Amino acid sequence: MTVAVGLGVALAVALVLFALDRLAERVARPAYRPFERTVPELGIPHEDLRIPSGDHELAAWLLEPRHAQPSKPLLMVAHGWGANYSTVLRLAEPLAKSGHDVLLFDVRGHGRSEPVPYVTIRQFRDDVAASARWAARRFPDRQLVLVGHSMGGAAGVLAAADGSPIDGLVLIASPSDVLRVTAEFLTDQGRPGNFLVAILTPFFWRRVGSTFRELTPSRRIGEVDIPLLIIQPELDRRVDRAHAERLSAAAGIPYHLVKGCEHTDVLASPETLRLIEDFLEEV
Repeated sequence: MTVAVGLGVALAVALVLFALDRLAERVARPAYRPFERTVPELGIPHEDLRIPSGDHELAAWLLEPRHAQPSKPLLMVAHGWGANYSTVLRLAEPLAKSGHDVLLFDVRGHGRSEPVPYVTIRQFRDDVAASARWAARRFPDRQLVLVGHSMGGAAGVLAAADGSPIDGLVLIASPSDVLRVTAEFLTDQGRPGNFLVAILTPFFWRRVGSTFRELTPSRRIGEVDIPLLIIQPELDRRVDRAHAERLSAAAGIPYHLVKGCEHTDVLASPETLRLIEDFLEEV
């Protein structure tokens, strides 16, 4: 092989690696989603906050209804990947109206928080953990229950397993495995999801700073020694029932199926609200 041919091969390999790296970043970059509703529109007393998380600040709201009962747990509601706080507002609003203080926040790269090139499950976990620490400092005598939707629930499992000050955990339509759900998402878009995730995984590793072994909820949920509730929408095509089954098996508790609901509208279901209220009574 001549020097010129060798240089050509090296350049071609470098270009392929660069293209794969850019594709991995694109897959991990959440698209902007407009706000459905805003906290000021609710008419509930609230604070507009900024929560520090590493080098970032997370935009947050603290709903403090006038009839809130200090004996009730403080609820922290975490949105999913590519969403924002307004997505979970459809659940946070009735929880606040039933007398709970509720903390909402936007993960970095989402909603009102500052944009970033990509968002990984590690960053989700870090932002959930930072918000939990902030809440524990602000309300040192209150129990803290995290209600996580989709990737917010997955991040909640990891944060709780790593020792965040969380006293109860509610998972709603939450993935058991981030790589698996990414492959399923790409497949739904008409792409070869399993193949793409297989070749992009090393480039994801670079962004999370490790393999996904310690970032897989179904592996870590067994370490979570707090009250746990798993809710799965019956018609969810984004995070299908197999994820709830794996989380349920790993945690050793049954999951609750909310019939007739899809991935996001489960947040507005009266059955979801009832399950959470019953769980909070136990906590």
